Parts: sequence; structure tokens; C-alpha cells
Amino acid sequence: MTADMTIPDSFIDLIAQVESGGRLTVIGDKHLAAKAYGILQIRQPCLDDFNRWNGTNHSAKDMLGNKELSYTVFRGYMRIYATEARLGHQPTYEDMARIWNGGPRGYMKTSTVGYAEKLRKVALAADFKLV
Repeated sequence: MTADMTIPDSFIDLIAQVESGGRLTVIGDKHLAAKAYGILQIRQPCLDDFNRWNGTNHSAKDMLGNKELSYTVFRGYMRIYATEARLGHQPTYEDMARIWNGGPRGYMKTSTVGYAEKLRKVALAADFKLV
């Protein structure tokens, strides 16, 4: 799987299950300045990157109830950060999940290993093959 290929909704659905249980209007990490919004728990720093690359002006709150926009942001983030040129190998679904959880270098961080494990469990239950 490469970020140049279409990332299937079925994969992003798995991320949504890990992030929000698939709920569209969740506000997470309310104790932090940059709260996480919507089905994919998107924070403003992620959107700042997305906006810069795409000439848009979305706010994190725009993600509430907006699955389509949230999935577009996910794909855009992967198009920039989950590339063979950046990672030194063809990106995997696990790489993408860990980048989503831990930022551009998330695929290398030990702090994202638990997130990847949660994704594997959700994928197994959904009969989605991550490899």
C-alpha cells in the first residue's frame, strides 16, 4: 500500500474505530489546548499542515459531524507524510496509522506501538488484512 494509491474508506473506518468508536461528533482530549475533533480526532496542528498544502482554511471544529472532510484530511496527510521517499520503504497501513497517531515521525516512535496494536485488533475483528 502506498500513499500514492487510493487509501480505501475501509481502512480509514478502522482508524475511526480506534479514534472515536466511529462517532462523528466526539471532542477528545478536552484537557489539552489543541482538542481533537470528530470521527478521526483531528487536531488543529494537523489541519494547519493540511491547510498550508491545500490552500484551505479549515479549523479542527469543522471536523465535527463531517466524515467526508475528515477522511479527505487523513488522505491528504498521508499523501505528504506516508511516502516511500520519506520512510525509506513502501508505506504500510501500520505506518499510516502510526503517523496518524504520532505525527510525521510517528512510524518510528515507540509511543505509537500500542496504537498499532489497537488497530490490529480492530482490523482482525473487521476481517481487514493490514498486510
